[in-house]
Amino acid sequence: MDARVFLTLIVLGLTGSPAKAESNTPSGPEAEQRAREVLREWSEECLSFTGVRGEFLRIDYDDVFEQEKHSVGSFGYLSSQHAFIQVRPAPQKPDPDSLKKTNDGRPYEYKEAINDEWRWQKSCVRNIDHMEKTYDEYKINNCPPSDSEPKWYEFIFEIDNIAPILPGVPNQAKFDEFISESFLKVVGENDTHIIIAGKPKNRRFAANFREFKLRLEKRPWRLKAVQYIYPSGNQSAVYLFSHVEFNPLEWDEPDLCGYRNILDRPVVVRWPEKAKTSSTQEETGPQINWTAVRVGLTFLSLVF
Repeated sequence: MDARVFLTLIVLGLTGSPAKAESNTPSGPEAEQRAREVLREWSEECLSFTGVRGEFLRIDYDDVFEQEKHSVGSFGYLSSQHAFIQVRPAPQKPDPDSLKKTNDGRPYEYKEAINDEWRWQKSCVRNIDHMEKTYDEYKINNCPPSDSEPKWYEFIFEIDNIAPILPGVPNQAKFDEFISESFLKVVGENDTHIIIAGKPKNRRFAANFREFKLRLEKRPWRLKAVQYIYPSGNQSAVYLFSHVEFNPLEWDEPDLCGYRNILDRPVVVRWPEKAKTSSTQEETGPQINWTAVRVGLTFLSLVF
């Protein structure tokens, strides 16, 4: 089968609403039970994987402006704060016939994607623009314990909060938490694959996307594609994974010699210590550059 046809079938399976269920697709309470059973099996098969690296094709849909964007990229994950994602425009424009159609049958307008790169480098997060030779840098010190209530900075400083579903389930604890706090059901299954749809219950994830779908191939279980539907319900993105490598070696970080930090100095967020603070600190609290943080969140929303 032609690769483009195969990819089209995957995308249609995630984004479409089939008139009838595929064979073997359960319904009612069995649909949720089957979904949780499959995800548990997949997670158990991946227990030996603590890192992953690979490539993807991403397709973004905007149903308000009836636009579609295609981009390609690569990603790597060794821990919540040691990861990267690179995105660039797709090298070829898609065939107009393959674009999503409007209600009256017209193809969506094709828009070129942008270049972007984010790197979680343990002690900081950087958004890098290689064309302009600039970057934004965000750092955090004195983090509270990981079992505390979720705080605002977790959105930026841990990739798991933005991309909770990756091939190989490299962070078992985070994945199990995400799945346990989501509504799930099987929406399609046959002899070769299964499609599972879900809605996050946790506000931290629901603020980023309202629904998601997974396409898993069988024997062994392997994640082939993910769709995220954003809070508005009118925008979504599909990731099609390829060339996936489990437990990769640590990669080299880019040399930023000669690059300029747009923020002039890193944004450092200091969490207050338990010890008694001065009256001035008690009145003003920790000083955070919220403008820079909002800029960072805007960039991340474009990437993910």
